[in-house]
Amino acid sequence: MKSRNTALENSRAVVVGGGIAGLLTARVLADHVAHVVVVEQDRLPEGPEPRRGVPQSTHVHGLGVRGLRTIEGLLPGFTDELTGAGAPLLDLAWDLAMRNPHGWAAVFPSGLGFVCAGRPLVEWTVRRMVRTAPNITFREGTRVTGLVGDATAVTGVRVETRGHPDDAPASLPADLVVDATGRGSAVDHWLKELGCTPPPQEVIDPHLGYASRLYRIPEDHRAPWRSCYIQGGPPGPLRSGVLAPLEGGRWIVTLSGSGADRPTTREEDFLPYARGLADPLIAEAIAHAEPLTGISGSHATSNRRRLIRPGARQPGNLLLTGDALCCFNPVYGQGMTAAALGAVLLGECLSGPDGLPGLSDRYHRRLSALTGTFWDMAATADNLLPGTDGTPPTRSQRLASRYMSRVQAAGTRDPRVHLVFLEVLHSLRPPTSLFAPRTALRTLLPRRAGWSVPQARPAPTAPGNTSDRLR
Repeated sequence: MKSRNTALENSRAVVVGGGIAGLLTARVLADHVAHVVVVEQDRLPEGPEPRRGVPQSTHVHGLGVRGLRTIEGLLPGFTDELTGAGAPLLDLAWDLAMRNPHGWAAVFPSGLGFVCAGRPLVEWTVRRMVRTAPNITFREGTRVTGLVGDATAVTGVRVETRGHPDDAPASLPADLVVDATGRGSAVDHWLKELGCTPPPQEVIDPHLGYASRLYRIPEDHRAPWRSCYIQGGPPGPLRSGVLAPLEGGRWIVTLSGSGADRPTTREEDFLPYARGLADPLIAEAIAHAEPLTGISGSHATSNRRRLIRPGARQPGNLLLTGDALCCFNPVYGQGMTAAALGAVLLGECLSGPDGLPGLSDRYHRRLSALTGTFWDMAATADNLLPGTDGTPPTRSQRLASRYMSRVQAAGTRDPRVHLVFLEVLHSLRPPTSLFAPRTALRTLLPRRAGWSVPQARPAPTAPGNTSDRLR
């Protein structure tokens, strides 16, 4: 049974943004406040369809293992809803052929289950399940233009609603406002209007670009893998590629590169770019597959975070979550997991005896610490790319990147090392686990020869929550 703070029972919360972060935040708030309003500027589709407010929805999305489990905890039955809609359930080390700059990673049944689903299906499923809460309402086609209140507290949000009569409310009252509008958040402008100084930002931009396309999976396709990730890096080409199966018998293929070697959206460039990856596996798979869409591209890949300091002069009942507070290079697939963990964290902060007073400091301090781990992993990797702008790598980050290269090399020889790496990558273990004595010894001492891409794969076992096979 969830702990409920009775001081909040008559409160009203407004969540700005109806994406994954906003929806999960609304779901958690519904356990603590009387009424939650989700304000979304898009008209929300009735099915799993892309929408304008999620420009990344046409690209591959990685819902990490911990993210999947966290959303399942908030929305029981979520995994079954995705797989029931046709999304494949895969084992992370058994079904994913993963090539790093040192070769193919070890293949073994890990018990780490993850679902390959398109972003539209994930968001639509979350939205459909969140809508069942009786105290959550949606205001679609409505744009928040500012905050009502002052530098100490907000009392609501100003809104503009398309297609509503002139007498539609120009503001919505709120005891708590959560900004979940993502990378395009206008919160800095809103704060300036209240006389507050926006929080400083840290940006690390690798100038990465990527291009994606959907294909129909050929009926005669036979391979010992179900998904493929080819990672670029020295001494090979820097470009990377992902092929993942989706619901509806489709593949999504996303190619990425930095600087002058970014992929284009031209039809004639896509397959040749894929052939330039460190291995031709993805190119060979799609060479005779039927394209289902055109090619979509994006260059919005910078890492960006707002640094909200304790005691900062800003409204104590205004919270930032998801990409509005901290967004990562999408290539690392951390966003949805971070959003889910942030929602759970908000529930913990609201369950305490303090209620709304001091909530901003409590929540942002803990959320910044939580996302700091994701940030360090993304920043360390991106700072290795030539031409990256922003905060230069620290000495510890440079050392960590060298050690991580050794970990990946060991993962081509040693399933145990690769398992720990995957668990860290999917937020199931802290990064310090990679430095544990047993893992460090297996990383630094040479073992048997490297793996090749598997030529045969037995029927996979049902992925579980933990793996003791290699302990």
